[in-house]
Amino acid sequence: MKTMKNSTHSVKKAILIFSVCLGAIFASKAQNFEYKTTGTDFILYDLAIPEGQNDIAYAAGSKFTFDTEGIIIKTVDGGETWTTIYPTSGTSPSFEKIEFVSETKGFVAGYDLFMKTEDAGATWTPMTVGTDVYLYNNLSFYDENIGFVSAQLNDAPFFAIYLTTDGGDTWTAATDVMDAGGINVGYADQTTLYSVGADERIAKATDGGNTWTQIYSGVIQNYFLSLHFKDADNGVIAGEDGLLKTTHDGGSTWSDFATGYHHFYALAYKGDQLMAGGTDTDIYFSEDNGANWNQIFVGNGQNQLYEIAFFENGSGLICGSGGVMLKFDDVFLGTNDHQLIDESLIGFYNEHTQNFEIRASKGKLDTVQLFNLNGQLLGTYENENELCQIKAAHLANGLYIVHVLSEGRTSSLKVLKR
Repeated sequence: MKTMKNSTHSVKKAILIFSVCLGAIFASKAQNFEYKTTGTDFILYDLAIPEGQNDIAYAAGSKFTFDTEGIIIKTVDGGETWTTIYPTSGTSPSFEKIEFVSETKGFVAGYDLFMKTEDAGATWTPMTVGTDVYLYNNLSFYDENIGFVSAQLNDAPFFAIYLTTDGGDTWTAATDVMDAGGINVGYADQTTLYSVGADERIAKATDGGNTWTQIYSGVIQNYFLSLHFKDADNGVIAGEDGLLKTTHDGGSTWSDFATGYHHFYALAYKGDQLMAGGTDTDIYFSEDNGANWNQIFVGNGQNQLYEIAFFENGSGLICGSGGVMLKFDDVFLGTNDHQLIDESLIGFYNEHTQNFEIRASKGKLDTVQLFNLNGQLLGTYENENELCQIKAAHLANGLYIVHVLSEGRTSSLKVLKR
């Protein structure tokens, strides 16, 4: 039966690649997904980029999927090159998660091992957070003080969540986690957290993670794999066979999309745009809050993607198995994080001139880029004043995205040709 299932997946994969390959290849070039050499073939499960950074990032992982050897690597040039910083000699237990709350202070979690650094990874000190732990499998901080770590235990109750309010110096066990999903846990806001797990369980906490309530359950023996919430109402959850579930009302209702093939672990949600990376290093993208998805990158067909993290300038990294590291630029457009020109920027289609006209009421437009909704770069236009005109007679009717650089600031807007 396992062979038959894999064979079916191979057929589905072939159909997917055939149907989207050409457009995805062009889109991936426009959006500049680049493989970077990490110096390791370990499974890189997690990424950490300290707040405000455009250069420094960390990744942690394991030699194999189960407890074997672990590794922590670091970049100081925006992901271009990487160096192993732990262990510096010998071997270490496997790592699952890594998190930095400042430029110098960070934590790493794995098999019966939880460590802290206060010198940007130069040295690491083991910490005792819980008892009877064989695996710390989730680790996240909402800010520099508030955070959690979850753990799989050797004996009943077999799962625990530990909370901190002092930057990880001390930890307290959550009161009631019986309904929590034990596979992936994440913040939606300071007090709201979601979790997913076996039997397609979704649970929610509204008290900072201390008590949990199950809000959804699906197919028995199926698993939800990962989640990402941008706020208490809006989030995406990944399941088996390429399932992506989105909610915009705090989990009361869900919308589904599925490729029928992938396992998506790497998720991101900014503005109205979502990204999902998974099996075969394939990447899918939604421009409209998860209503529609398109494949924007066809991967190498060999590796699994696990985590997405962003630099301050909006570029980002995606890590995966086999030491895979992808760096990307200009994928997320028009998100709240980079709307710095705001109401001073307007754009529309002029039916008489058949041009898109982009105008800034304050300052000049230095560089303007035009994208279609699949993320494909259609043109880059250098400009010297407050008005940029883009010839659009040859373009099909529909919605387009304009990305503007103005005096070192960026913004985006959508323009409609009809």
